[in-house]
Amino acid sequence: MKYMTDAHLSGLAKELRAKGFDCETVHKLIRGHEDSREKIGDPEIVKFLSSKHKSITLITLDNELAEYCSTLDIPVVRVQDVVSRYIESEASRPSERL
Repeated sequence: MKYMTDAHLSGLAKELRAKGFDCETVHKLIRGHEDSREKIGDPEIVKFLSSKHKSITLITLDNELAEYCSTLDIPVVRVQDVVSRYIESEASRPSERL
């Protein structure tokens, strides 16, 4: 599976690539460069991902963008959901006392 991070998570794309995952930033895939000073709007991101026929999963912090993707059945990982599930799973584990 190929992954794409939104502009706020460009550092994550680099970390995932270093670990062997196929991950690029939204700017690299849509504009062909890593310069995130140029804004890419949600409609353009959704249109791009729609054209890829579910072959790219978006990783984002943007609630609205994640909702658009979910509505259109575009694979999306909302970072807040992952963190929330992690914290919930930690909270359900018995705590270790020193």
